[in-house]
Amino acid sequence: MNKEMNVPIVQDDDRTSGNLLSAAYYASEMASLKAEIARLTQLNHLLQEKLNAALDGTGICLWQGTIPTGELRVFNLQNFQAGDMAPHFEQWCAKLHPDDRDHAIGNYFAHLAGRTPFYEAEYRTIGQDGTITWLWDRGRLVELDCEGKPLRIIGAHINITQRKTYEQQLAQQADCDPLTGLLNRQAFGRAFAERQAMGPAALLFIDLDDFKAINDQLGHIFGDRVLLQMADWLRLIMPATALCGRYGGDEFVVHLHQSISKEELGRLADALIERMQEYVPQPDCPLRVGLSIGIASWETGKPTFQHVLDVADQAMYQAKARGKRAWYLLPV
Repeated sequence: MNKEMNVPIVQDDDRTSGNLLSAAYYASEMASLKAEIARLTQLNHLLQEKLNAALDGTGICLWQGTIPTGELRVFNLQNFQAGDMAPHFEQWCAKLHPDDRDHAIGNYFAHLAGRTPFYEAEYRTIGQDGTITWLWDRGRLVELDCEGKPLRIIGAHINITQRKTYEQQLAQQADCDPLTGLLNRQAFGRAFAERQAMGPAALLFIDLDDFKAINDQLGHIFGDRVLLQMADWLRLIMPATALCGRYGGDEFVVHLHQSISKEELGRLADALIERMQEYVPQPDCPLRVGLSIGIASWETGKPTFQHVLDVADQAMYQAKARGKRAWYLLPV
């Protein structure tokens, strides 16, 4: 005897109704998702506007690095163009100035390794056209994985090229004589110490003879003209490697840090003296300015600037004692 199976019978109308309900549900969900995406997109747009407004004019760019992939993202460009920003860590490294690369990358990985509380560096980048840009950069880790490995870093950088240029101009002004553009006394002494090395070298101490008469009789304008002419002759006659400075008033100094013979030193001194003897500060002016040059030379050792200067000063007075418009050499 067959037993009847208790199996529900689904009518076609019921199946169709269920499909319609399912389709309506998914359509409703899709519409809700699209609306949420639109809302989030609008919110993101508003937040981006607020970010740009808050940072506009500051030069500050916010960035994020995804460490496992190397991806870099900049949230606001400020005065930069889209192509200026490296989209990957390796491309950022490639843009670093060779002199700053070790410093910037070293500071970055020191922070990732936990040796510093944040990453910070000042460095230069080189654009595709060779343009140098100075940046101040700072960031810190904001996310680690379950093993404590770094995942994400967020930071900010700012273009400090204008400040660096201003600092360089100030440094140059502090080091240079405002009239002649040569190194001043303090800067010359520092440069002498920095480039002083074991081996042959010489220092010329140059004093203008009868310069006071030019200032007294013709005026300081003509005196300045003589000093400017002297500076030009030093740049013209002295070797390119020579260090030239105005020591003060009508005194000039030249450091030659290479092997140079007594004959060559004499030739350079004679060339300067001859130029000055032929120079006329004003047409039909009977006044002439001469040069007395003391030369201190040494073959070995690293004498101090003050000691070398004292020897050159003694040699210069020896030249004056011999009638001026001459040079005299003394060993250190």
